[in-house]
Amino acid sequence: MKKVLVIEDDEPLCWLLERILGQSYEVFVLHDGMEALSWLSSGNTPDLIISDIRMPSLDGVQLLENLKQSGLYKDIPVIILSNYEDPRKRKECLDLGAADYILKPFEPQHLINRVNAFFSKNLTVRK
Repeated sequence: MKKVLVIEDDEPLCWLLERILGQSYEVFVLHDGMEALSWLSSGNTPDLIISDIRMPSLDGVQLLENLKQSGLYKDIPVIILSNYEDPRKRKECLDLGAADYILKPFEPQHLINRVNAFFSKNLTVRK
């Protein structure tokens, strides 16, 4: 079963993501970027990361920078979830290597479709 790491500090959204993705994937939920880096450094390797952009201690942009500079984690696709409609923020994340940038609130089915696309190798990254 494919593993999806969700990094999100909003508890209701964590619950929703775990429910909708947990039907098809093994989902791990963490609440900030530092916790995620610690989890990864403990030998855990997800097939996909879904990360909020604004979190305590280490935000999504900083997490993305760390992942993409790492030899071990740079190839893990990352979907950024964001409240920012700023095209510069979107471009920054995509330039740093994010595979997708989805605005909140989002339709759950849209996210499921994007995640399924990663795993079926039919994803066209939109910039």
